Amino acid sequence: MLEKAGQAARAIQGLNTLERALTGAELDLVEATLKACVAQANADINEAYQQRDGGFRFKNGKFPNDAECKKIVSFTASGEKVTLARELGRLKHAAAFACLKARLPPDLRENFTIEPRYKPDPEVNGVALTNKGVETLNPDFVVHGTRNATDVQCVYDLKFPCFSDHKLDPFTSSGVEAQLKAYQDLSRRCPAAIISPAGLFQYGIP
Repeated sequence: MLEKAGQAARAIQGLNTLERALTGAELDLVEATLKACVAQANADINEAYQQRDGGFRFKNGKFPNDAECKKIVSFTASGEKVTLARELGRLKHAAAFACLKARLPPDLRENFTIEPRYKPDPEVNGVALTNKGVETLNPDFVVHGTRNATDVQCVYDLKFPCFSDHKLDPFTSSGVEAQLKAYQDLSRRCPAAIISPAGLFQYGIP
């Protein structure tokens, strides 16, 4: 009898785990880790780029100025120009993602997905995961119900502004506010947000 009761309790616990969203305290931990990893990635990559083969020293030795951000540093396979701003953004995103995977507690790892891609799904009045598409949404980091990336709780996008005008307020970058507005449609449970080295910026909250 006691054994059956224990089995039932474990089954209920498993069901709760399956459907569970993060608590306020857990979400605070995730956001603190996001901010720490973004700040660390920003500093680490600025330093590493100046020391790597093909890189160059920034004028002030810490971060690039606006002229350096505009410098063409490479080309894509299709011949498109890649500026330093774009290259640093790519490297910093990769470093931040690696930091998040390493630092977020194992018991929360089934409640977030890095770079999921969503498409509208009228059949369920929501969204579905997809691998491609021009009419899709591809946020950097999504908190969701356990093992269910379509049960979106909160959406975050990582930004690493290179130009001085955007560093303190990433919403001043072109297209950012429209991007966050689109991400807000994924969830009404918390404001869509940007995480930059300057901190957390929530859509619709001054």
